[in-house]
Amino acid sequence: MHYNGPVIRPQTDADSVFIEVTVGCTHDSCTFCNFYDGYPFRVAPLEQVEADLKEAAQYNPHAKKVWASGGNPYALSTEKLAVLAKLFKKYLPEGRISTYARVDDLLRRSVEDMRYLKQLGFEDIVVGIESGDDEVLTHTKKGYTAADILEGCKKLEQAGVDYRVIYLGGLAGHGKAHESAKKSAALLNQLHPYLMILTTLAILPGTELYDEWHAGIFQEVTERERLDEFRTLLANMNNEIVVFSATSTNSMPFVVHMPFEKAEIVQKLDAAIDSMTDEKEARIVESRHRMTSV
Repeated sequence: MHYNGPVIRPQTDADSVFIEVTVGCTHDSCTFCNFYDGYPFRVAPLEQVEADLKEAAQYNPHAKKVWASGGNPYALSTEKLAVLAKLFKKYLPEGRISTYARVDDLLRRSVEDMRYLKQLGFEDIVVGIESGDDEVLTHTKKGYTAADILEGCKKLEQAGVDYRVIYLGGLAGHGKAHESAKKSAALLNQLHPYLMILTTLAILPGTELYDEWHAGIFQEVTERERLDEFRTLLANMNNEIVVFSATSTNSMPFVVHMPFEKAEIVQKLDAAIDSMTDEKEARIVESRHRMTSV
């Protein structure tokens, strides 16, 4: 198998077959991310993809989940993705293909092409929206707006493509997370992803945000603020969606089915906020910083 750089995928896809189709990210400018440093965006040779699929098929011919690996493979042309999808189905015919997309990838692609690619196998798209707050999106250099998120994800819905979104708590910074969560909830209430991965910011050494943090330009949210952001986000969301928060940076992992379990999770988050002592917060912060500094 061929892998260049880190294999970045959602926690929910850990049991997938990973097939590299691109390396790096077309944007690679988000202030909080260094996942693809040293790995400029490029397309994996088709011969490499086929060789990896042949090898994977020898060991797991009935794989149900296949992850098309790369920062945002959905940026590729419809023609290239169609060739890849047919190749995937040739060797792993039972596999549901999932992959990352940036919002601008969605804006560039037509609904008809999305529908066509779904029929070929690209039926599950993961979009790292991070936030629905334009101030946050601008400061972190995401390269799109909340209106763009709405437009791009609506195109997926029109095409009948299943999709997930990733929300990254803590990006608004100290004193701003509560209101930012309300703006994000207002956006999410207009969309229908089947799952939201709810994770929280770890300030990574080597990133622009890390430099801002050290310079005092960006103030990190407290642990109480992180929990309140999640609480505010979920309390203001009304759409039917599974929220997955069992990620390594979260101090309170959970999986809930919204809106049916909204009251229960809001109550649990309230209790966690109320029981957050300074000593407990210090331990959580130290653990998160130690985890991201290795």
